[in-house]
Amino acid sequence: MYVRARYTGLAAAWVAYPFIATAIAVSPWFNFNNNALSDLGNYGRQGPIAAIFNTGLIVAGILAALTAVLIIRGRRQRLVIPWSILFLIAGIDLVLVGVLSEDFGAAHGIVSMILFIMFGLTLLVYGVCAILMKELGPGLYGIVAFLASLAVWMINWPWEGVAIQETIASLLVSAGLTIIAIKHG
Repeated sequence: MYVRARYTGLAAAWVAYPFIATAIAVSPWFNFNNNALSDLGNYGRQGPIAAIFNTGLIVAGILAALTAVLIIRGRRQRLVIPWSILFLIAGIDLVLVGVLSEDFGAAHGIVSMILFIMFGLTLLVYGVCAILMKELGPGLYGIVAFLASLAVWMINWPWEGVAIQETIASLLVSAGLTIIAIKHG
C-alpha cells in the first residue's frame, strides 16, 4: 500500500483537534483564559483523561513527521528540503510534547516552547521557499502566518493562560500544513 503525503499531512493538520475537544468537554474546570492546553494532558490532575489529550498530540506528531519524510523522499525541487527538515523536527517535537506531559515540569515547558518555535520557523521557511519556487499564494500565507503567530505570542494579553495563543498558533500551523499537504502531497 502506498502512503501519500497528502493524506498523512491532512490528517496531521487536523487529527489532534477532536482529542483536544474531547479532553475539554470532560474537563469542566478548564478555562481558555486561565489555562494552557497542556493542562488537559496533566496526569496528576486529569488521570486517565490526560491520555486522550496526549494521544492526540502524539498521533498528530507521528503523522507530521511521516508527512515530512514522504515529502523529502518524493521531492521534485531542492527548495522543499529546508522547510521539510524543520517540519520533521517539529513533528518529532510534537510527539515529545505528548510524551513529556505537563507532569514532567520543565522538560514539558522546553519541548512546548521548541514546538511553537519550530512550527513558526517551518511556516517562515516554507513561505520564503514557496515564493522562490514562484508559488506566491502559499508563500505569502507561510510568511503572514509566521508573523501572525509571532504577534500572538508577543502581545501582552489581559488573561493569564496561554490556551488562546496556543489555539490561534496551532490553527495557523494547521492551515499551513493543509496547504503543504495539498501542494506537495
